[in-house]
Amino acid sequence: MKRRNLLKYAGIAMSASTLGTSSLAYAQAFPSRPIRIICPYPAGATTDAISRLMANALQVESGATVIVENRGGAGGNIGTEVVARGEADGYTLLLGALGPLAANPALYSKLNFDPAKDFTPLVLAASVPLIWAVNPSFAAKNVKEALELLRKDPGKYSYASAGNGTPQHLAGELVKQQTGTSILHVPYRGSAPALNDVLGGAVQMVFEATPAILQHVQSGRLRALAVTSAQRIAALPSTPTLKESGIAAEIGGWYGFVAPASTPKDRTEWLVKHMSAALASKAVQDKLSELGSVRTDSSPQSFERLMASERTRWQKLIRDVGIKLD
Repeated sequence: MKRRNLLKYAGIAMSASTLGTSSLAYAQAFPSRPIRIICPYPAGATTDAISRLMANALQVESGATVIVENRGGAGGNIGTEVVARGEADGYTLLLGALGPLAANPALYSKLNFDPAKDFTPLVLAASVPLIWAVNPSFAAKNVKEALELLRKDPGKYSYASAGNGTPQHLAGELVKQQTGTSILHVPYRGSAPALNDVLGGAVQMVFEATPAILQHVQSGRLRALAVTSAQRIAALPSTPTLKESGIAAEIGGWYGFVAPASTPKDRTEWLVKHMSAALASKAVQDKLSELGSVRTDSSPQSFERLMASERTRWQKLIRDVGIKLD
C-alpha cells in the first residue's frame, strides 16, 4: 500500500514537474526562428534604412535573428497587406509609415487591409521632418517673401514631389490650403528625379524629407525656407519652422513597427521590450539623428495616438483637395 502511494505521489510530482517545464519551455520558445520585418518600400529608401537599423539593433539587443524583406509597390500597400493577412505569431512585423497606415485609405478606392483594425503598434522609431526648399534662382529668401511671390502670380510657380499621395505631395497641398496660394504640383517617380529637376531649375521648389535633401541645402545648391517639424533641427539651426514663419502646420514622415492585430500579448510584450531597448541605445539614436529624425515618444500608446490623429488629418485633406490614385 505504501509502495503504491509512493508511486502515485511520485507520478503526480513528475507530472507537475513536466507541466512546469513545458510551461517554461513555451514561455521561452519565442523567438525560436528568425523574425522578419517587411519593409513595404524598395531598398535604398529611408524606410529601408530604418528597417535595417532596427533589425540589426534588435538582433544585438535580444540575440534573436532578424531579417528585412522589401515588398514594395502600390504606395506601400502590397507589403502592408502581406503582414495584415499573415500569421499573427510575432514572427512577421511591418515597418509602418504615413502612407499605408494613414493616408492610403483615402487615396485608394479599395484596400485589402484596414490600418485602424488590422495592426497592433509596437514602437514608433522615427519622425523625420521635411524641408521646404527652393532653387537659388527663386527670388524669395524666406517664407514671407515666397508667399508674396506666390500670391502675386498664382499658378506661375511649381513644386516637385516624390509622387502623388506621398508625404512630400501632401505637405505641398497642406501649405497651399493653409496659405491660400496656388502652386502647380509636379509629381515624379521618387525623390531623386524630383530633386534633380529642382536642382536644375525646371521646378522652383520642393518639400522633401531631411535625409534626401540636407546635403543639397548645406552645399548651397538649394535654399531652405523652413522645416516642417515643431522645433528647428540641429542640422539647420538658422532655418525657422513653418509655425515660426506664420504657417500653422506641422508635417513629417514617421516610421514605426507594428504586428498583426491578433498577435499574442506575451509576444507583443517581448517585442516592445526588446525593440524599445534597441531604440534607446546611443548607436541607434546617433544613426537616427543622421537620418534627420527628431526625438519622439516611442511607446505603443503614443504611436497608436499618432496613427489615429494622422488618419483623421490626412484623409480629410485628401478628400478636401480631391486626390485619387486609382
